[in-house]
Amino acid sequence: MSRRRLTGLSAALVLAATASTSARAQSDRDSAEVFLTAVRETRVPGTLKTAYHLRLTSTWPQETVAGCRNGGQETVEGTLTRKADGTYSGTLARSTRLLFCGAHGPQDAPARTCELTLQGDGKVAMTGVVVDDGSSPSGRAARVEWTPVPGHAAAVTGACPAAFMEALQRMYLTTRHAAEFPLTAAGAGPRSERLENYAWSVELE
Repeated sequence: MSRRRLTGLSAALVLAATASTSARAQSDRDSAEVFLTAVRETRVPGTLKTAYHLRLTSTWPQETVAGCRNGGQETVEGTLTRKADGTYSGTLARSTRLLFCGAHGPQDAPARTCELTLQGDGKVAMTGVVVDDGSSPSGRAARVEWTPVPGHAAAVTGACPAAFMEALQRMYLTTRHAAEFPLTAAGAGPRSERLENYAWSVELE
């Protein structure tokens, strides 16, 4: 009689242990599934292209007041190629038509309204570093900077004071510019978008 009670108790303990083991196994399976789902949903940075054809187009404000225009457009276009250290570089073509209309003059004289046009064409040297970007299709973005190279041409015409026109031309030919844009992964097609934090739109191949 006591043996039967012991056997029944043993069976109950075995069932309890089996149930506990089964519950732990199910919990482990659930945890593993949660982990695998998280891994699948995590954006894994893709392989980048060895070269990107890039076209930046300015998105400057355009204003016309009484027939007088402020605005214009600039494009920077060419190929960025990856170097051994993982950065990108290239010499790109730059074309600019800048329109200015406003009051300008010497500090010791009344300002007067004048208009000018800057027409620029030449090459710029661009370098870029790769940074993490969770919103990019590849998980990476390029942070680029570019400056005009020697030989870049610019002509300023208009009725503004000569000193102002010369200063504008000098600034155009020496100023460093910067932008940041998402990179596409190797094998991806063309992509274009307007950059939120910069006055540019980008086309990338």
